[in-house]
Amino acid sequence: MEKEYEMVRDYFRPIHPQVVVDMSCATGLFTRRFAGSNEYPRVIGCDYSDAMLLEARTRINSEFQRKNIDLKTRLDLVRCDVAKIPMQTNSVDALHAGAAMHCWPDLDSGLSEIHRVLKDGGRFFATTFLSRYFKFARNLGNGVQEQTFQYFESTDQIKDLLIKAGFNADRIQVSLIGEACIVVKAEK
Repeated sequence: MEKEYEMVRDYFRPIHPQVVVDMSCATGLFTRRFAGSNEYPRVIGCDYSDAMLLEARTRINSEFQRKNIDLKTRLDLVRCDVAKIPMQTNSVDALHAGAAMHCWPDLDSGLSEIHRVLKDGGRFFATTFLSRYFKFARNLGNGVQEQTFQYFESTDQIKDLLIKAGFNADRIQVSLIGEACIVVKAEK
């Protein structure tokens, strides 16, 4: 997690984002890091699940109190579907989606919505996994359900989805770390 946070922070840093969205934030692991850094004037954690947002709020409050963090960042938690983001077009500087894309039921709409809400020059950073990760996890017997996830067979498949969503091919980097972890960087 620390390595991913460093990668996303370094990718966002050159554009000096004013608004950072953590899409599919779950318990708010990255939302807490973005907000707690006080590097960004506004951080918005988004998730489809009310239960996840409640847990994120609980963990944010607990961590910031425990660490005595003087929060200067405006932090909001918003329930939304990535396929229907309730934000204005060209309103977001940077958007992060950690270990999330494979969980989105309507991936095409989700990526198109991300492209829509990003400002020109805005950056999208995401991590996900190749299908072989889920097959490996299922073989370990940890309860991974096949039908729950989008399956990506290659980095080229993800790049094609980003192009279809409106990103220019020359502003997309999709790389593989290890056997199955994919890192996505796309600039509008």
